[in-house]
Amino acid sequence: MRYFCIMNKSKNILALTLMISSIALLLVLQLFWLRGSYERAFFGLRRDSNFIFRNTLYAMRDSLYQENIRAVGTGSDTLSKIPPGEIQSINIIKSKKNPDSVVVSTKASTVQVFISDNASNKDSILDALRPMTRQLRQSIETGQKSFVIRLAPDTVSLDTLRQYFDAALVKSNIPLKFVIEHQVTSPENFRMFRGRSENNNEEQTHVYSDTIQLEGLRFNPVSRYSASIFPIQRFILRQIAPQILFSFLLTLITLIAFVILYRNVRAQQRLMEMKNDFISNVTHELKTPVATVSVALEALKNFNALNDPKLTNEYLDIARNELNRLTLMTDKILKAAVFENKGITIQKETVDLHKTITQILDSMRLIFEKRQAVVSFRPEGENFILQGENAHITNVIYNLLDNALKYSPKQPIITLGLTETSKELILSIQDEGLGIPDEYKRKIFEKFFRVPTGDIHNIKGYGLGLSYVAGVVKAHGGSIDVRSESGKGSTFSIHWPKHHE
Repeated sequence: MRYFCIMNKSKNILALTLMISSIALLLVLQLFWLRGSYERAFFGLRRDSNFIFRNTLYAMRDSLYQENIRAVGTGSDTLSKIPPGEIQSINIIKSKKNPDSVVVSTKASTVQVFISDNASNKDSILDALRPMTRQLRQSIETGQKSFVIRLAPDTVSLDTLRQYFDAALVKSNIPLKFVIEHQVTSPENFRMFRGRSENNNEEQTHVYSDTIQLEGLRFNPVSRYSASIFPIQRFILRQIAPQILFSFLLTLITLIAFVILYRNVRAQQRLMEMKNDFISNVTHELKTPVATVSVALEALKNFNALNDPKLTNEYLDIARNELNRLTLMTDKILKAAVFENKGITIQKETVDLHKTITQILDSMRLIFEKRQAVVSFRPEGENFILQGENAHITNVIYNLLDNALKYSPKQPIITLGLTETSKELILSIQDEGLGIPDEYKRKIFEKFFRVPTGDIHNIKGYGLGLSYVAGVVKAHGGSIDVRSESGKGSTFSIHWPKHHE
């Protein structure tokens, strides 16, 4: 039996270790999955925000150019000699001969477009005109002959940019706060500044920070606009909320499944232990009457007891008592099996509980005297009538009294109380025996369960008595509870529904 318990303990530790390891690995896997989801949402938000900011700024720049570049007639010039449709390309370059010109190439020749500007640096003007080449070409091909290009201030209002950018973010379902910055750089340092800024943008924004630094954009060679949006963590967490909820539910369901599985395994192991204990007890109990009957029959045969009628009757009485005891044991086991399969059936009749208890105490008087037990009965009330089956109620009281005797190693002191209330009858049976440890109070009404007594094996039983008691009380519509303290005895209280005429 000890080897069996050790094996069960080892199996339990192994199963528990595997379950905990599986849950831990599942949590790690989901952590990586959620981390990947968060990072994908972060990069997607940064990509979308950059796209919105770029489109907003460039749309404002194009609108500003369209408002400030106007074409008006100025008389004849070199463009009047070019038929519509003959323009091959428009190349905006700095001419060596004339630094203030834009060269327009055709199939036959080139045409110079002269630019008038007060700016001291011509490269900035030429670079600023590059986005407008397509517009110039379309105008020339439609027959426009003369152009005067006037350059107006080339910056936008930060308030207007904030307004348009905020509207674009809201339209794209990105309702976040933002900050827009405007930086001015000298033309000679522009290329170095632009390359350094664009490279640093990716490094400055951390995936798990609460702010995204958007890509810096140049409005013209000397003006640069950048933006940062915040707070992004709660926004991203709301985006991946379905993944988080799914992960939580999966973990919870898996954990509940493992707990239920483990409890079922433990219940099966406890049932197997109780079954083995029951078989051991039954085997021991059956050996005693069989051995006694065998000894009595052997005595009748070998010691000429048949010639002595008195001795013969004595041996026969011993054999008959042991056979009756054997019959009671087998009947008890069979009844337990029947009750488990079909339940306890009650044939209701009027039962006087006070009278029943008195009869039981009278029938057990010899047993009490043999154990030198002190038994007292204290009824409180007048009407102790209930509806139930007297045989089952008698067995319930007998079982509780028998347990009080068995689990009182010294002189048993048993007190029975019967109290009448307006709705129920309360029967209490109190002893001063071994008591029941707290960890076993909920298990004593389980079938085959017996409170462990260590190496003491003189308390006989099968673990069926209290299970039967609980079943009968429940079948009568009542309830039973126990108050006990280890080493100080136990009190079983049964609440019977009172019969109202």
